[in-house]
Amino acid sequence: MKIKVGTDCSGIEAPIEALIQLGVEFEHVFSSEIDKFAIQSIKANYNPGILYGDIMKRDVRDVPYVDLYVAGFPCQPFSSVGKKLGFKDTRGSVFFACTEYIRTKRPKMFILENVKHILHLDKGVVWKTILNELSKIGGYTIEWRLLNTCDYGIPQNRPRVYIIGRLEGRICWPIKVECKNIHDFIDKEDKVAENSNTWSKHKHNVPADAVFVNVNFIFKKSYKQSNKICPALLAKSRIWNCINHRHANVKECLMLQGFQTSFKQVVSKNQMLKQIGNSMSVNVIKELIAHNLLLNYTY
Repeated sequence: MKIKVGTDCSGIEAPIEALIQLGVEFEHVFSSEIDKFAIQSIKANYNPGILYGDIMKRDVRDVPYVDLYVAGFPCQPFSSVGKKLGFKDTRGSVFFACTEYIRTKRPKMFILENVKHILHLDKGVVWKTILNELSKIGGYTIEWRLLNTCDYGIPQNRPRVYIIGRLEGRICWPIKVECKNIHDFIDKEDKVAENSNTWSKHKHNVPADAVFVNVNFIFKKSYKQSNKICPALLAKSRIWNCINHRHANVKECLMLQGFQTSFKQVVSKNQMLKQIGNSMSVNVIKELIAHNLLLNYTY
């Protein structure tokens, strides 16, 4: 069966990358993205049948049906490092555009993703609103879990909320697997050392065997297991490669999000790192698709 897939708030298309890596037949029906630099990355690496701009400006009746619908609706209104405005932020209303697509087109399966802070924002009111809105759609089995990228093979500490809805069948959650060696995610060919005032200021506090630390949000807790797990890649974070004495490069960050290093970079380094930091983790999406949409699939 060729899977029809569509994504909203598409970023650099972790769901499409997941399907490619799974090696299954699919039709990339549509994407939507408002950021002009992310649009450039999508066009350079993937081939959606339709590429929408602002999701808020389209008529959902004109959007094609897909079997699998995935949306990482904007996390900025809900992030612990943002203003935490929730649905008071106009970007929060994008969530309702996502539910409108699900209600109108009724895909076989949908996956929604956001930051873990969304669970507690406004004393839980935002999360309750989200669950209530989804339950009103009707006909879907809907479950959610907090999943961490490092529990599914890739050493990045990235807890995110994943919501799955299915029209048929029960929802299957993947079991945790052993994390790969973090040293395998170092670009050993890039040995150009850099200077960093922030790193110089804090390096005496960092364990001698640390591999990756975040020099923008450099707290003691970020050093925990720094010899095994990279801190979360964020849009504005700068990860320091302690082994090569430089910032983590694009290749390393792509690997830490589960992308292939053959991903074509057509934007600046800063824009590319921002896109990677905003992306879903490919390895987690792979697991969710394989366990819920692909019948008799084995790795």
